[in-house]
Amino acid sequence: MNENRTPATSALTIMGILLVIFGVLAIGTPAVAGTAVVIVIGVLMLVAGIVQIVSGLRSEGFSDKLPPLVLGLITTLAGLGVLGHPLLGLEFLTLLLTAFFIIEGIWKIIASFGYRPATGWLAMLFSGVITLALGGLIWKQWPMSGLWAVGVLVGVDLLMTGFSLIAIAATIRGLRDAVQGAVQDAGPNSDASA
Repeated sequence: MNENRTPATSALTIMGILLVIFGVLAIGTPAVAGTAVVIVIGVLMLVAGIVQIVSGLRSEGFSDKLPPLVLGLITTLAGLGVLGHPLLGLEFLTLLLTAFFIIEGIWKIIASFGYRPATGWLAMLFSGVITLALGGLIWKQWPMSGLWAVGVLVGVDLLMTGFSLIAIAATIRGLRDAVQGAVQDAGPNSDASA
């Protein structure tokens, strides 16, 4: 009866192992992984553009039709452009990532000094320096960094998520076993005292 109420740890473990495998593959073949991410983004843009165009065509009145039609057309063309030239899309995505890492690194460094008396402020400062350095590294190698940056970052994310799921499943199993052991140990004692 308790087995039905606890989460399925085997499903979490299997999902974690699969994510670790995909993470290793993405890190091992970053250009393929990065291109796959760009293709998914291109497909999403294409679908979003078509939905906006259909929404615009269904609207009544010129002022209601024009904004979704124009936005839908732009989004559809951008999606087609990304799908037509995924490496160019990968370079652009890498440029956005570079800007994100540089801005985030600067923000973390500045924010860490606001937490200075508290423990852990050095960890935030270190994280900011590493993030800023990563942004600088990607920028220095751009556009060639487009061939590895997105894929490696996606791979690291998949790897960390996979390890997290495996750890969560192990924790749940350990807690479930501890509770079941405590229930079994308490069972005969409670009958004897009654």
